[in-house]
Amino acid sequence: MRDAQREADAQHAAASIKAKLRELGLVYAPEPTGLVLGTGWAEVLKFDDAVEIPFGEIPGFEGLAPLKGHARRLVIGTLAGRNVMALRGRVHLNEAPEDPSVVRMVRLQTDMLLQFGVRTLIVTSSVGSLHGAVPVGGIAVVDGFVTVFAPPMPLWVGEFFSPEDTLDPALRVIAHEERGELVTKEVGHVMVRGPFFEGRKYDKGVLAATGAGVVGMSMLPEACVAALYDTKVLGLGFVTNDDIEAHKHEENLARADAAAANLCAFLERIVRRVP
Repeated sequence: MRDAQREADAQHAAASIKAKLRELGLVYAPEPTGLVLGTGWAEVLKFDDAVEIPFGEIPGFEGLAPLKGHARRLVIGTLAGRNVMALRGRVHLNEAPEDPSVVRMVRLQTDMLLQFGVRTLIVTSSVGSLHGAVPVGGIAVVDGFVTVFAPPMPLWVGEFFSPEDTLDPALRVIAHEERGELVTKEVGHVMVRGPFFEGRKYDKGVLAATGAGVVGMSMLPEACVAALYDTKVLGLGFVTNDDIEAHKHEENLARADAAAANLCAFLERIVRRVP
């Protein structure tokens, strides 16, 4: 079962989005493909017939602070000829972990897409490599989650679901087939809250010992919420750093920005083939 109040909040947000579309004289097709666009994935992706709504204009996101590298806008339009809803930037659990309103926003940003009708969700982010299985510049195609190191997820009492079961094998096959010149590798994902980077001297080895290939600060919350709706998820992580070099946020952003055109073309090819 889903939490009744959180479901009501999501329905309210989805209704607000539909109302904005009606004000513009637009009727949006049901069951669009959902996209959560992380660092590097959002900057140059071009949508056709797009409507953009700042998060702050959607009920439930009042008071959301800006975050560098995250536009915080909902985009509704078409991509590769398919109807899509995209989060151009996301809310992270590490932004204010002591603030329950931020946790609610992390939940709501995915909840509202699924209440709108999304049943296939592509979740992207930047990630760090744990043991060189995926090189810098490569794509981690996520086939499972390590949750033992993760912060508390935005789920409530009675919401017992497995986020790993949302990861759809058929979507992973499409991702590999459409990689073009990108290197793809199917690996597990470890989530840590951050915002500090995991240590190279000890943390990397502990996390790699789980068998996972990459570590990041997002993706798992979206999969947890998607599990409540029996939604198919494809998790894609762009590897911005290896397991040896010093981690610098500015360097990670620069690498993601440099790869943005290839990442966006990759996403377009995948979206075109979503069942």
